[in-house]
Amino acid sequence: MLISVHLILHSVLSILAGTLTDGTIINIEEFEGRSVSFQCSHTLAWSNNKYFCKDPCTSTGDVLLTVEPGRRAESGRIALVDSGDGSFTVTFSDLQLSDSQKYWCGVGRPGFDTYVEVHLTVKKGTSSGVCYLRYY
Repeated sequence: MLISVHLILHSVLSILAGTLTDGTIINIEEFEGRSVSFQCSHTLAWSNNKYFCKDPCTSTGDVLLTVEPGRRAESGRIALVDSGDGSFTVTFSDLQLSDSQKYWCGVGRPGFDTYVEVHLTVKKGTSSGVCYLRYY
């Protein structure tokens, strides 16, 4: 019961803030110069455009790239691939320290768009090729 009340409260607060999230947060850590790929999943979104934007993602100027259903889009160091099932893969290549920030995976919907929160941390140096992803 407490969990469902928390989820309802979270949804109401998200609506009041103008966003809808499912509470998922993707945390990514990778070293500069490397590439990282991760998947953003959304319910009932197979026919919707998806997009990747920088925080606060409140205007079109924050949108880094948009992809149509079942398509691929690329701009600069970012590529999006829509799988056609409601999810899409984001690939961020040649990571730079300045890329460390909060991003959002969004789905364009009538009314309110829906979002998944993404935290990217780029570390100085190099690694053995291991990328750490944590989903909450």
